[in-house]
Amino acid sequence: MVNVIVGCQVCGAKTSGGRVCDNCTTGLAHTLRHLAARLPDLRIVAAKKASVMAREQGHGSRTVAPIPLNAGAWQLQQSIEKYAITLAGVLTLPYRKLPAESLLKGAASRTPALMQRRDAASIHTLATIASRRLDRQLEPPQSRILIGQCPYCGDDVWSSEDDLAAGWQPCNCGQTINIPSVQEQRIFKLAISDAQGTAAALSKLLKSCGIEVKRKTISKWKTRGALKPVGQQDGRPVYLLWDVWAAYKR
Repeated sequence: MVNVIVGCQVCGAKTSGGRVCDNCTTGLAHTLRHLAARLPDLRIVAAKKASVMAREQGHGSRTVAPIPLNAGAWQLQQSIEKYAITLAGVLTLPYRKLPAESLLKGAASRTPALMQRRDAASIHTLATIASRRLDRQLEPPQSRILIGQCPYCGDDVWSSEDDLAAGWQPCNCGQTINIPSVQEQRIFKLAISDAQGTAAALSKLLKSCGIEVKRKTISKWKTRGALKPVGQQDGRPVYLLWDVWAAYKR
């Protein structure tokens, strides 16, 4: 019997019979355990004081859930949790009442099965990007702001003031990124859930995306009739994030 030598789908190294080499399979297990170990810290960062709310569909009714002002950490947490559930699903692991940390550990113990799938390279890439994003979220680069994700590779884009002023910057994947487009995509991801908040809260949220919109400016838009509140919070007007963004773009 002759062994068929093929290339690893992840790194290209020679492997006998499998889609992914042993080193990459072991590396995935390490990455998944790393995600499981650091996810609790990410939850703490994402659970900062929140006054921006999002309307979510649940049990046939519309409920309001908070979005932390650290939207980057919150969005990354949601992404990792969804990834963990997806892995549990393809491995037929029970996941309905288990935290994402447990699901990631369970998947780490079954990486050989994951790496025999046709989408093995995608599974490995997503884990690698998530791990890098998590580490940078917990240990952010100095004097840089997370504005969103690269549309080409999905990695986080951390911009300096000079980058924001220029409107363009290179990504590690080699592509040149249009900063306003990346910011708009990030705002859109938050806005599709009807994210809303007071002028002060939305001003802080936009600032965390590298977008300067002062609280007083939002209030002036209301006075001029360019912006309409959708409710109140402690006697203060509440606006939809997308409405504020639209007013800013105008």
